Amino acid sequence: MVKQQLAVYLCFSLLVLPTWFPLRAQPQLLQDIQQLSDDRMVGRKTAEAGAELARLYIQQRFSGLQLDSLQVDFRHPFQYSTGFSQQQGINLIARLAGCSWPDRYIVMTAHYDHLGIVAGKIYNGADDNASGVATMLALAELLKNQPCPSYSYLFIATDAEESGLYGAKAFVASPAVPLEQVALNLNLDMLSRGERFNQLYLYGTFSLPGVSDYLKNQQFAVKVKLRHRGKGLRGQHRLDWANASDHAPFRRAGIPFLFFGVDGHSHYHTAEDDWQKIKPEYLQRMFDSLSRIVLWLDQQPPAWYQAARKSQ
Repeated sequence: MVKQQLAVYLCFSLLVLPTWFPLRAQPQLLQDIQQLSDDRMVGRKTAEAGAELARLYIQQRFSGLQLDSLQVDFRHPFQYSTGFSQQQGINLIARLAGCSWPDRYIVMTAHYDHLGIVAGKIYNGADDNASGVATMLALAELLKNQPCPSYSYLFIATDAEESGLYGAKAFVASPAVPLEQVALNLNLDMLSRGERFNQLYLYGTFSLPGVSDYLKNQQFAVKVKLRHRGKGLRGQHRLDWANASDHAPFRRAGIPFLFFGVDGHSHYHTAEDDWQKIKPEYLQRMFDSLSRIVLWLDQQPPAWYQAARKSQ
C-alpha cells in the first residue's frame, strides 16, 4: 500500500511540473482540461488510481485558489451500492464565502470521473467531463477575483456520475450545508466541443422563471440554445435531459437548477474524446458567455430563487 501511495504521489509530482505543458500560451482553462484528460489519469474511473490522481490535481487547484475546505483536503467520501456490492466514491467540495447573502449558496457541480479503460483503450473524457471541471475552476477564479460575490458558493467535483449520479445523490442526501440554504444548482457537463453549430445548450430554465427572458435580450459569443423538454436528441444520441447528469438529484429535491452542456459529437464515450479535439477559440467563447450568465445570476435576490423553489 505504501509503495502504491508513493507511486501515485510521484506520478502527480510529474504531472504538475510547469515544463510538462506544451500549451503554455493557452489559458488555464485549456491547461486544466489537458491535465485532467491526460493518459496518466487512465480515464479517471471511480475508485481507481487515475481518479486519485485527478483528486490530487483538483485539490491543488482548490488550494491555489485559496478556497475554503469544509473537510480535510476538500474530501467528502460516500458509499453507494451497485448490484450486491458496496462502493466508495469521493466528492471534492470547496467553499467561497459571499458578502450580500453569505448564508445562501449557489452550488456548482461538475463530475470528474469517467470510464477508465475500455477494451484496452483509455477513455480520457476530455469533453466528458474534464471540460466541466476545468470550467468550474475557471468560474471559481473569476468569482474569487470579484470584489465579493453576492452569494456563497460550493464548488463540487463529483465522483461516480457515470455509474449513476451517485456523487450528486450523496450530496443531496447528506449535504455539506442545509438544502434550505441552496438557492441554485449550476451543473456543468461537457462544455468544450461546439462542433459545427457552436452552440451552448441550457436545460432547466423552466425551474427558474426569468432566465429565458434575460437570455433573449443578450448577445453572447456563442448561441445559447434552450432545451425545454425532458427527453430529446443531443447530436446523434438520445438523452433524458431531466436525468442526464448531476442536476437530477437537485431537481428531484425541488431546487432550481441550470444544466449547461454542448451538443453530442461522435467522440462522446469513446477513446477519441481527447483534448486535442478541442478548439481553443470555441472554449474561450463558451467561457465568456457562461461567465456573463453566472455573474448575472449572482446579482439576483434570494427571494427570486426562493419563489422559484416554492413553485416547483
